Amino acid sequence: MTDTKTLVLNYLEENSGRYFSGETLAKELHISRNSVWKAIESLRREGYRISAAPRRGYSLSAKADNITVSGISKNLSPYVSSELITVYDELESTNKTARSMATFDAPHGTVIIAKRQTGGTGRKKRHFTSPEGGIYMSIILRPEKLETDGFSLITPFAGVCVCRAIEENTSVFPKIKWLNDLYIEDKKVCGILAEAGTDFDTGELQYIVLGIGINFNSESEAFPPELRKTVGSLFLKGEESISKNELIAAILNNILKGSIPENIIDEYKSRMNMLGKSILVISSDKEYEAVALDINKKGKLIVELPDKSTRVLSSEDISIKLT
Repeated sequence: MTDTKTLVLNYLEENSGRYFSGETLAKELHISRNSVWKAIESLRREGYRISAAPRRGYSLSAKADNITVSGISKNLSPYVSSELITVYDELESTNKTARSMATFDAPHGTVIIAKRQTGGTGRKKRHFTSPEGGIYMSIILRPEKLETDGFSLITPFAGVCVCRAIEENTSVFPKIKWLNDLYIEDKKVCGILAEAGTDFDTGELQYIVLGIGINFNSESEAFPPELRKTVGSLFLKGEESISKNELIAAILNNILKGSIPENIIDEYKSRMNMLGKSILVISSDKEYEAVALDINKKGKLIVELPDKSTRVLSSEDISIKLT
């Protein structure tokens, strides 16, 4: 049975931007006016922005709303199932939860979302700071549903899909820094991490967990001091032109369409912010300067060294030289 708070939230979300009196809500939801008031106060304590106006009633802000399945589902394409989406207030890591679910046969298109993470990780198990104000989501992908043999293209594909979703719904146009980061100007606003699970005996790919972390309207003070010069957000708080729910739906619609397009590398390259530029390559044992030349068909970065020889990078870190 759905609790009173969820009933009120769902009704306000389905009619976001409109006002309803406590009497109307009570009548529509078959609950008491006192129950409506208690639910509104509880939702406000959880961070929902519900305004109240004399003789008009209550209204849930249409912008930057809290993440809910009902809010996401309103904007999903028919091929994306809202029944496979779960939203948590807090998780250690959405990828960790998704990996566990994938081993127990969670289907293709299962989505785990958290409003904040306490132990999010990026590439090479680095800590991924995940304060409130962000979108942290992981999608379980089954190889047989992707209609491609190029599983090394998952990360480029995801980067393009997130860029498309942002561009289609806002006036923001992010760029991609190889391998898995999205930038607005010189600030990182999104990180992507794809992790695979294989059969121990056969080595056959069983699943891919695609993790996406976006600084939606995160405030700089929420990040450690050493990151504040390099991280940014899609929006300043209060200036959002799209809700988190709408952006999540747009990303899922792009990623879960089906097959990975054959020309995905061409689009990936067209969105990059470092081709032709001098970069610093950071490997496990040394650092060296190079020029970023191109991306090959497998999504790997081709660089030119000072002696004019070339090298193909697969997992090294890079830093764009600003001078």
